[in-house]
Amino acid sequence: MDPRRPFVTFILVGVNVVVFVAMVAMGVSATNPDIDSLLIAGANRGTLVVFEQQWWRAFTSMFIHIGVLHLAVNMYALWKIGGFVERMLGGPMFLLVYVLAGLGGSFGSVLWNPLNVSAGASGAIVGIFGFIIGYAIQARHLLPPDAAKSLWDGILATLAINLFLAFSVPYLDNAAHAGGLVIGVLAGFVGTASMIEREGRGASLGSQVIVIAAVLGLGVLAKVRTENNPAARTGETLQAAQVAYRANDLATVEALASKVLVDTKDPVASLLRAIARNARGDLDGGFADVNDAIVALRDQQGSPVLLAEALALRAGAHQSAGRFELAEADLSSAHRLRPDPAYVGLRGYARLRLGDADGGLQDARATLSSSAATSMALNNLAWGALVTGQDLDLALALVNAALEREPSAAARGTRCWVQAARGAVELAMPDCVAAVAGANEPMDRGMLAFLQQHPDEAVGFWEEAAARSPIDAKDVAPWLARARLQLDGDAGVP
Repeated sequence: MDPRRPFVTFILVGVNVVVFVAMVAMGVSATNPDIDSLLIAGANRGTLVVFEQQWWRAFTSMFIHIGVLHLAVNMYALWKIGGFVERMLGGPMFLLVYVLAGLGGSFGSVLWNPLNVSAGASGAIVGIFGFIIGYAIQARHLLPPDAAKSLWDGILATLAINLFLAFSVPYLDNAAHAGGLVIGVLAGFVGTASMIEREGRGASLGSQVIVIAAVLGLGVLAKVRTENNPAARTGETLQAAQVAYRANDLATVEALASKVLVDTKDPVASLLRAIARNARGDLDGGFADVNDAIVALRDQQGSPVLLAEALALRAGAHQSAGRFELAEADLSSAHRLRPDPAYVGLRGYARLRLGDADGGLQDARATLSSSAATSMALNNLAWGALVTGQDLDLALALVNAALEREPSAAARGTRCWVQAARGAVELAMPDCVAAVAGANEPMDRGMLAFLQQHPDEAVGFWEEAAARSPIDAKDVAPWLARARLQLDGDAGVP
């Protein structure tokens, strides 16, 4: 093996690239990986390292990168600086410094922010750069003046570039850089001192023990500080609740969010518990939670995106209770905070219910032309246009678009009603049959009976639907009146 060739540097670059390719092959985004994917791959997070005893993350995170650009920048830096230092130290000692600096970077990240997710080789790479600084300080009297000046010029230029990157690239973990730098400078300083003392025969065992002890000390400090950090414990529970939410385990979401809310008015916890409570039918509890989230977000000047989501969630509760004016106000506020086609669709339904035909139809047309519109939003708008008698042609276009996106019993039921209102009984019948077979809702069963010329059955089903909620009672009232008239012999077949 040629001692002048940086084989360890080459191997480290190869391992990082192979790990990244393997991640992408497993479905991780090559440009914008999400947090869950990074954690599954082995990224660093202090709460998992300390509370779950996953100390291996301090090592594995050194080989995980947050997208191809992150990988490319780090590997270029490693190749340029790693080869130089490896020729100074030899492969085994270079590898030891690299790993210790990387661990120092991981522990520095945990120490500074145990809730942060971090990954990448930059802590180790900055540590190698730190080694050069330590070497330059310790060996300054042994180098020729020209060589010393050239070395320091290179150090200062590299430092300037790294400082620029630290403050201009948002996802860089500067705490990891600091941890790696401290360990690297220490290794360069004590290692060079021992090499000078041993007349170039390599760093002494004592100097290596000093650096290893410093890394372990940094890890212990990170552990103690995290264990005594209330925000870290709360954050760990909240993160677990978010994982449970993504897995649709709403019972666990409610339990964990409740645990967080014992000690703090965290708006994310309030929102998660509101969703969980709504799902199990505790609408009053869910409404109280979403109100708490909105108050906290406004008081804390929190995330506009999160506030918009909270307002939209509260608007849904208002709509379910028939408070369409309050729903429209919340959705308009949400849309100002975060222009989102979903909010427009929901607002259009509220406006139609309020009798704002111009505003409601404008929102409905905007939703119909949006590729991001969901089947549910389109179906709700179609129903709103139908029951308020605004535009049956638009209602038909909306429900057809809803069925194109996702065939559902609800949308088939809506189209049945729209076609019945248009007088197209033959077109309405198949949709009514499909809706009843799929969902068996009293509203649709009543319409099917009505179309089949069984007004007595239609009255029974529609009275059942009207008793269920004031909104259903209002929607079905004209049709219930027609069915009763037909029973009295005053109306013909629809």
